Amino acid sequence: MLRTLGLGALATPMALSAAAQRVPESGVPSGGPSTEARPLLRPPRLRPGARIGLVAPAGRLDRRSQLEDTQAQLDRMGFLTKPGRHVMSRHGYLAGTDEQRAEDIMDMFTDPDVDAILALRGGWGCARILPLLEYNVIRAHPKAIIGYSDITALLLAIYARSRLVTFHGPVGRSNWNSRTVEAFRKVLVRGELLHLDPVADGEGRRRRGDPIHTIRGGIAEGPLVGGNLSVASALIGTPYMPDFSGHVVFFEEVREQLYRVDRHLTQFMLAGSFDDAAAIVFGQCARCTGDSGIGGLTWLLRDHLLALRKPAWTGAPIGHMSPVYTLPIGIPVITDSTIGMLRMLEPAVI
Repeated sequence: MLRTLGLGALATPMALSAAAQRVPESGVPSGGPSTEARPLLRPPRLRPGARIGLVAPAGRLDRRSQLEDTQAQLDRMGFLTKPGRHVMSRHGYLAGTDEQRAEDIMDMFTDPDVDAILALRGGWGCARILPLLEYNVIRAHPKAIIGYSDITALLLAIYARSRLVTFHGPVGRSNWNSRTVEAFRKVLVRGELLHLDPVADGEGRRRRGDPIHTIRGGIAEGPLVGGNLSVASALIGTPYMPDFSGHVVFFEEVREQLYRVDRHLTQFMLAGSFDDAAAIVFGQCARCTGDSGIGGLTWLLRDHLLALRKPAWTGAPIGHMSPVYTLPIGIPVITDSTIGMLRMLEPAVI
């Protein structure tokens, strides 16, 4: 296996909690250059009656019912919930100031009564709070943090700086259908291995999404990393981007024109991010536009990725779609790009 290396409104800002105040003056996260050499941490699994902290680290909620609906869904799944103090705050289009949103994240990690953290929605704003998080404190209080889309910035930064397994999975406002719930329980509650194959979703039902296209055939193993393409590309050159060396890298995107997908991929290529990756998996590009639809996306991926001479494929059931599978960032996986298969090799929780 390839080696593992380092995914009522309040108008006035609130003071950061004691944990969140311990941030270096430079704004660069603590941990130093040796962060990636530290052992990978798996968070504890969720037990019946576990309490899930609810945060809004990016876009604001429009109505309190969006919070209440998430609480009702998690209650049906047997979990308790604890909303962050600022989840209904507003600061322009953000769910509160950067300091408020960072405070909620740090409070959830340090709260002994909270067992996991779920983002209520994406949008934009997670990257703004990355310098305000204390990554050594997060490492000292390992918990599952779950979300996707703009939450990609949090997942990648915490994986890179804290060496904690994070989870690309549903947000509170997702459609929690039976397959979304089952994947969540399988990975986070039962500690089982999720297996996405080209025909079924692991439960014997046919998978939804775009057809599978092999860019370059082959089998590869390595820790999983990735998320939303545009959010991840914006982290290149910052101390919050993991090293993709030896990793199986996955991406998804939504509502982007083909030339903009090209722009993001070109940024990764120019930065050399894919040079030492084990494989590339592209999921869904939901409601993306281009001259020839999915054919255009496949052509674009071939144009960029064939020269890398490593397994690559597109059409994985990952993205702004339903169901939303829970994928652990940092856990070893195997992928077969000839048939479009992705399978965990180790449990993601302890």
